[in-house]
Formats: sequence, C-alpha cells, structure tokens
Amino acid sequence: MAILWAVAGVFLYVAPPADEPKQADVLFVLGPPDSRISYAEKLMQRGYAPTLAVSSPIAKDGSFEAGICGDHRAYRIICFNPDPFTTQGEARALKDLSDQYGWKSANVLTAQFHVTRARVIVSRCYTGDLHMVADRMDLPLISLSDPTYSWAYQYLYQTAAFVKVAIHPDC
Repeated sequence: MAILWAVAGVFLYVAPPADEPKQADVLFVLGPPDSRISYAEKLMQRGYAPTLAVSSPIAKDGSFEAGICGDHRAYRIICFNPDPFTTQGEARALKDLSDQYGWKSANVLTAQFHVTRARVIVSRCYTGDLHMVADRMDLPLISLSDPTYSWAYQYLYQTAAFVKVAIHPDC
C-alpha cells in the first residue's frame, strides 16, 4: 500500500498535471507568498495578465506580509487576506474578486505539490477560464531545517488535506 501511495504521490504532488500560463484577466497567487512572488513577477513582466492578486497574511502592524503589497508596478496589484486563510478561503476570494472586477479568466499560481488539490477546490468556487500554474520546487526528501518544505511532509500534509476536500465538497 505504501508503494502505491508513493507512486500516486508522484502524479499528484511531484509532477502534477499543471497548465501553462495563458493570457488571463488575473494572475492569482495562492499563499503563503514565498518564492511564488518572484515567479509571479516574471509572469507579469511577460504580460500574462493586467492584474496580480496576492493572498497574504496580515502582519502584526496591520500591513500585508507579502513584500509586493503596496509596491507600484506597470500592472495592478491587489493584496487580500482570505477568510479563512486556507485554499478554500482563497477560492472564495477569487470568486468574489472576479465578481467585483469582472474577471472571466485566471492563472492561479501555487506550489507544484498543491496544484491538484487546489484545482479541485478552486473549481468548486470559480467558474471562469481556469489555468493552474505550478511553481516548481526542488525539495529534499526530508529537511531538518524546515520540514514543511520537504517531500515527506508534503506527501503527508497534502494527502490529509485531500481527505478534508472529500469531506467538505462545497465552495
């Protein structure tokens, strides 16, 4: 059973079916705003969308933690703090912001190990043209310095989170 889970994880987490970015109304970055921001900026410089939306926690001083929030670029930057700060909260925020701004298409950027699960959750809330874009990461099997950025942790976390997705099928 463990071998089957390990093999399935390769297709779900390590090399998931991700989309190439397309021209869209928004590049929507799921949190946390880590290395994804630099990849998002590269995509924005290539003109994939006129608006960059970034999911970011709020710092103790009340500002957004994502450093790009409040910056001025050639494109619009919208930072938001979803409620709750989960993928489901972000999917609801995409729906609400799309209704507010009239977005009909979105490139949703997240870590590769999160693409498959995020696609399921976002598709439940967002009915526009959706492209799930993977920020590919070279993770170690195990990391003592930051266990959350290791394949062992992500296999366990993402699998448990899929159970939650199955139990809570709503937007």
